[in-house]
Amino acid sequence: MNVTLDATMTYQTIVGFGGFGAQNVYWSNGPFTSDRFVNDIVTDLGCTIIRDEVPTSFEIDNDNADPAVTDLTRFNLTRRIAGHHVPFGDRVPHLKALREAGVQTFIASVWSPAPWMKWNNRIDNGTQQNSAPAYNRNPTSASNQLKIENYEEFAESCVAYCRIFKREIGVDLYGLSVQNEPRFSQSYQSCVYDGEALRDVLKVVGRRFKKEGLTTKLFMPEDVGWLDGVRSMTLPTLNDPEARQYVGMVATHGYALDGVQPASTDASTWRTMYGWGQPYNLPLWMTETSGFKNNHEGAMALAKAMYTAFRFGNVSAWVFWSLSEENASDYALLTSNGIKSKRYWVSKQFYRYVRPGAVRVEANSADADVLPLAFVKDGLPILVISNVGTTNKTIRVKGDGVSTQYKVFLTSATDNCNELTAVKAGESVTIPAQGVVTLVGAK
Repeated sequence: MNVTLDATMTYQTIVGFGGFGAQNVYWSNGPFTSDRFVNDIVTDLGCTIIRDEVPTSFEIDNDNADPAVTDLTRFNLTRRIAGHHVPFGDRVPHLKALREAGVQTFIASVWSPAPWMKWNNRIDNGTQQNSAPAYNRNPTSASNQLKIENYEEFAESCVAYCRIFKREIGVDLYGLSVQNEPRFSQSYQSCVYDGEALRDVLKVVGRRFKKEGLTTKLFMPEDVGWLDGVRSMTLPTLNDPEARQYVGMVATHGYALDGVQPASTDASTWRTMYGWGQPYNLPLWMTETSGFKNNHEGAMALAKAMYTAFRFGNVSAWVFWSLSEENASDYALLTSNGIKSKRYWVSKQFYRYVRPGAVRVEANSADADVLPLAFVKDGLPILVISNVGTTNKTIRVKGDGVSTQYKVFLTSATDNCNELTAVKAGESVTIPAQGVVTLVGAK
């Protein structure tokens, strides 16, 4: 069976692959970094994007009464405060180690502004319940919302974070989301907006970034779930010329979007989301996903989800939820003591070999169980092909026209991104049932 490339049909340019957090979660006592962890994440897995959070304790007290005057000495880098994740200073060694290992693209999301900026004076909703309430135009002291009169203070805090990030880590923050999952009011750190409120706060932050000369891109809406809900959070900003000019990329969270057929609801959803930014040349990023079972079945579900996002959503970046947590779970790729899940190995099939600057090109298969993605980097093809069927599939690559051979890497029920014998152009490769193969072209 042939997998046919057409390198004349080009799609998105890849910015990178990555994940959130450190060696252990920020609501623990660490450890947050080690040589082993950095080697696993950067050298072995191949992460090129790291997502972090703006700590809710970052401006735990107002730096001063004037949001136009930023006193960087008043922002909290070291004080641990009950109910908040660890402060930024605890993260600096981890982030610097990743930068020194080669990571250049760092992004951050706000989960909640500082409590004093909000109506409810909390970082969460004050209950044990999670919900998606309507935005309250007449807020009360129970509203989990940012006060409009504090938009300028919030913008100042975002500027301070970017400035301190550059000072401490040595690289500009690539992107900032002003709110993670803004439709949701959670029992954990959160803040509710509707599309119009998100547009308005983006304008204030964007104007301030422009005035300050910051290169950090704003991305939005980082919403999840119901498509009409995500649309309602996105289009008010994109339909507003001033707000839109401050947006660098549209970002969504990719939970449960793994239908692999062109006619599937998930494929249609990804196409729709990509289409929102397309008229303005705004790329689509997937900035959080998890929940895939911690076994081979879950790893293959992840492979299908990645195929769907890259094929139908033309995503330029893929960012998993937790890179690492203390114990094995459905939410992290490895444990803090270095045990790698099957989802780690499937992720490596993409992360390690599809590098920043690669361009996706057309690739097709006549077999509905064979899901090919193809990219070109430095004139050479890279293919990631998933066999989601129950039988082995033998394939040949046709139409690349440039490679004399391919390096072959395989993850299956019994293989963990193992390198196999290289094949010459036109030779066949067998992909086991429920397996993922990466073919890296070479002259």
